[in-house]
Amino acid sequence: MGFEKRTIKILVCVAALLLVIGAIIGLVFGLILPFRYVELEVWPRSDEYNREQPLIQFRVNDPGSWHPWYNRINDFLRAYETNVPEEPPRAPCSTLRHDQRVPSPNCERALSVWAPCIADNFYGYRDGTPCVFLRLSHIHYWVPEPYNVSLPLALPPDMPNNIKQIMMQRPAHVYGDYVWVSCGGEFSSDQENIGPLQYIPAGLPPGFPTSRLHTADRIPHSARAQPDPLPGPLIALLFENPRRGVLINVECRIWTRDILYDRSRHIGRARFEIYVE
Repeated sequence: MGFEKRTIKILVCVAALLLVIGAIIGLVFGLILPFRYVELEVWPRSDEYNREQPLIQFRVNDPGSWHPWYNRINDFLRAYETNVPEEPPRAPCSTLRHDQRVPSPNCERALSVWAPCIADNFYGYRDGTPCVFLRLSHIHYWVPEPYNVSLPLALPPDMPNNIKQIMMQRPAHVYGDYVWVSCGGEFSSDQENIGPLQYIPAGLPPGFPTSRLHTADRIPHSARAQPDPLPGPLIALLFENPRRGVLINVECRIWTRDILYDRSRHIGRARFEIYVE
């Protein structure tokens, strides 16, 4: 009888241990998956795209130099073409210039929101003020934990002041949460050469509204391995006056509580180089 009781106790302990191990494994995977999947994409990309050193290079006075970048952006944005009104518009609604397209009130309004990062302006490449588009990908297994001021939790000391100010002006419990984005020169010399940056659409927060992201908490489990029915929202980064003839290293990153910033990895961050002649 005593032997049977000891056997039962051992089996109960083993079962409990297996449950604990299973919980730990689940926790570890829960921590690993966000880091594994979340990526900040940079567009346009060259035909010889190198993830480690993605370079955007062109000569302002040579249309044959910048026009391929204009075409690459058009190719990327065609998936976003629509006449259906969106509030706010997730991307420029047309890749045609004003002398090529049939005007539509909904689309013309959307283009005014995205100006000057639209085809009418050749996305700035003709004038040496290029636009670069950002998009989140690999987010179907991710549940973001956004920063906001609606919760009594501290904000990172290195978070840009403009993001903190917008959080105060647009509290999450009223306007919804965002996956915030910031960009700048990667090194001190780049910060001197990069010039003023503007996030487009200019009247909206610099980030991706979580309500529009197809993250794990917003889609059925069965849809996680499927492509998105609609492409994700974009942000454009406008270089207002980059120094000519200098290679500029640019770094962009997202800000959420669950993504730890690490320069040696690509999780939640992107870097690229821009060279305007």
